[in-house]
Amino acid sequence: MRAQTNHESSAFVAADPITQRALQAARLLQEALTLLCSDSTMRPPQTIRRFPDRLLRLPEVERLTGLRRSAIYEQMRRGTFPRSVKTGQRTAAWSESAVQSWIVDCTNGRAT
Repeated sequence: MRAQTNHESSAFVAADPITQRALQAARLLQEALTLLCSDSTMRPPQTIRRFPDRLLRLPEVERLTGLRRSAIYEQMRRGTFPRSVKTGQRTAAWSESAVQSWIVDCTNGRAT
């Protein structure tokens, strides 16, 4: 028996559809990796540092906003102040980011 030449073995590989798909996938993967490695304009994704939102108790909310308890609850009832969340049977707290956002809206003249 004679040994197969490169030409004969490549013709055999090209005839198998599963092998063709695998080779095509390998070529596409190699091309993608080459593009990724050679593209110097691509920057790594920046990580955004998010600090966890704090829950503020009523005295802190009063200090930040300048409002007293009755005014805070009245504005909550009207829907113009952020709602509190129950943190216990007899305690409530407000999201710091929501209160800060309300303060920004007030200083920009958007809140009533």
